Amino acid sequence: MIVIIPSNRHIELAYLSPLIDSGARFIIVDDSEGSIGIDHPQFTVYNWQDRRRMLGDLDAHFPRRNGACRSFGFYCAWHQSDPDEIIIALDDDCRVIDGTFAADVERALSRAPRPELTTSGEHLNILDIYEGGAGGLFPRGFPYSARGDYAAATPGPAISRDVVFSLGLWTGIYDINAVDKVTGAQYRFPDARLQHPSVLVAPGKLISVCSMNMHFRREVLPATYQLPMHVRVVPDGVIDRYGDIWGGFILKTLIDIKGDGLAAGAPMIDHLKEGDYVRNIWQENLCHQVNDEFLGLLAAARQDVAAGSYLDMMEQLTGAFAARASGCSPLLSRYLSKLVPALDAWTFALRQSP
Repeated sequence: MIVIIPSNRHIELAYLSPLIDSGARFIIVDDSEGSIGIDHPQFTVYNWQDRRRMLGDLDAHFPRRNGACRSFGFYCAWHQSDPDEIIIALDDDCRVIDGTFAADVERALSRAPRPELTTSGEHLNILDIYEGGAGGLFPRGFPYSARGDYAAATPGPAISRDVVFSLGLWTGIYDINAVDKVTGAQYRFPDARLQHPSVLVAPGKLISVCSMNMHFRREVLPATYQLPMHVRVVPDGVIDRYGDIWGGFILKTLIDIKGDGLAAGAPMIDHLKEGDYVRNIWQENLCHQVNDEFLGLLAAARQDVAAGSYLDMMEQLTGAFAARASGCSPLLSRYLSKLVPALDAWTFALRQSP
């Protein structure tokens, strides 16, 4: 197993003890010129100097200064992993709480039968699988347009599927839109429990894929790309904090095209820290406004993508985005002018020998 963690502050090894003890290797993406040092044989730290050395001119197109910088870690893992290796992505403010975490990840990525979760609409609230349900909460990125008549997801009979990606959930601070916190809703649940250890997300259903706890097989890594963020599209506004959300919509779309499975549930982590919600409101604001348009673009682009390897499908999707960018709103087309070259660089870098 390879564990990828982005940070520009500090890596607390005690948070990772179960994975260290399991023998996992760690790639730390130091999102700075070099502020993190770890003296441990299982850890390798890459900073901006390493990025420039390894990527050359492509470095300008790889995300930095936010959590999407983990895409560089994914690039490293692609070139350093075995074909059947499992990749884990965590945030630096997450604590691994189960000693069996590594074994639980392997179980989540197996063909073990589990309930398939579905709902009437296109979007599924993954918080529905907690005991007690979502409690009126929706995860970050869940479209506001899909909330008014949303019917809680229900588990069907247990089935088996080739699972290539598993979204791990969380105790502690739930990942919800910053503006939703203004209502005063409870979103801290230190004792949260799941109704089912793992569920399959039905084909054709999209979920918010939060990048703080993800597990996947190497083959799907090209589709786990974290989109560049903090892209200024108006003088006082940015596209931000949706790198994993929009990346997750892309991921699930390609998984459905390929006919593979996406699971969600355990193993969970304990999410410990919370950002400044006022700043987060500003960062997320324009994404809320163009979220439906991005989803419409993805649905249209899907028609140009044929099943194949995940790298092939990402290349096809990039071309489909480029072909449709001029027909998008000014906000989204300005963002796509950044995204399309970044996607080109991503797939090109995966094709090349390091």
